[in-house]
Amino acid sequence: ILIDGGPDNEVLRELGRFLPFWQRQLDLLILTHEHEDHLFGLAELTRRYRIKVFLKNKIDYEKPVAAYLRESLALNQTKIIGAESGMVFKFDSGCFLSVLAADKGADLLANDYSIVTLFNCLDKKILLTGDAGVAIEQEIVASGNDIRADILKVAHHGSLSANSLAFLKLVRPKAAVISVGADNKYNLPAPLILDRLKKLPVDIYRTDKWGTVEFLANNKLIKLIKTSKNN
Repeated sequence: ILIDGGPDNEVLRELGRFLPFWQRQLDLLILTHEHEDHLFGLAELTRRYRIKVFLKNKIDYEKPVAAYLRESLALNQTKIIGAESGMVFKFDSGCFLSVLAADKGADLLANDYSIVTLFNCLDKKILLTGDAGVAIEQEIVASGNDIRADILKVAHHGSLSANSLAFLKLVRPKAAVISVGADNKYNLPAPLILDRLKKLPVDIYRTDKWGTVEFLANNKLIKLIKTSKNN
């Protein structure tokens, strides 16, 4: 499973680190929403890997890179699915991925169409939020779903538009991963969000400081094993 592709082709190098050279297939590729910092890396990736299923929200982004991606998926003969809340994708060993949000009303911001998913495997959970904001957090909380997770991918790069304290307290993660570029012009993650996470308390891992973050899980525990900056 791959979720989002980043703002450049660095995702190809990272996949090469984790997959053997003969493994050229992804079972499920998810684009949380079609903003270029999540989309760009997928365009070239879909020319080099076979994608069995592509999951997207129901809004098409009218930019050249999005058109290139759609063309590539068509050549790939990839099955394309429009995400809806309540969808569940099942995998081996009893692992499954649930869609918690994806199909909200048109009055919301584009980020709020982000596909929010909860991955459950070996009774360990990872909550992946895209750029969904506080309005979507409130919808997820109101749904009554159990959103407790061992790992949280912090929403919208640690922005104040998301990551409400009420939501974070319900998730109760042991680790929070913030995907964010170094010295970004938005000064993310926001200091207030970092303070909220520290008060939970939770271990915080930032890609701008830690590089790639890798966890190992079995049916007893889940733990950080290395980052690309401490190899």
